[in-house]
Amino acid sequence: MTSMTGMPPPVPPQFESVRAPDTDLWPGIIGTIAIIFGAAGTLQNGCGVAASLFQKQIYSMFADAIPAAADSFAAQNAASERYLWLNVGLSLLATLVAVMLLVGGIRLHRRRASSVALLRAWAVAKLVLALLLTGYGLLIFASNLEMMQAELQPSGTSANPMRAAAFFGVAFNLIWQWALPIFMLVWFSRAPIRASTARWN
Repeated sequence: MTSMTGMPPPVPPQFESVRAPDTDLWPGIIGTIAIIFGAAGTLQNGCGVAASLFQKQIYSMFADAIPAAADSFAAQNAASERYLWLNVGLSLLATLVAVMLLVGGIRLHRRRASSVALLRAWAVAKLVLALLLTGYGLLIFASNLEMMQAELQPSGTSANPMRAAAFFGVAFNLIWQWALPIFMLVWFSRAPIRASTARWN
């Protein structure tokens, strides 16, 4: 069909489908939380690695500053050296997991689709790491309890209250360590969230 002037009618321009702007607030909120916890974990565990490698010098410095407690510091150093490389390995692993959270939080804040898989992987790694750290904490507590019982035995004082308090603290810490990764796994499994993240690049 042609127009009265003999020219074909103008063809309307073809537009790609226009998407509504992403106004969701949750990527910024959860991303910021992930960045804060990831940065704090990276710094804390990185310092833990350094402290473990130089613990002998640190205990020696404390012993020089407090001569009356020199024997106690020496005993603590000897107990810590039994698990030195286990402590270093777990601290390095915890640092790596914290970096995953930090990078995932940055990508989530920028609405990158890759953040979802990374944060899910972090959540699984964090759940496993929390169990490993809990087991390590119980191992260290059992070692320290032996020294406490040896010191308390002459006075007849029982170590049971300390044992109960320690196990309560370990259980609470495990729940705290699991809170955020469980939230992440549940959050990203929700249908509205999957639909929202599917629009990201």
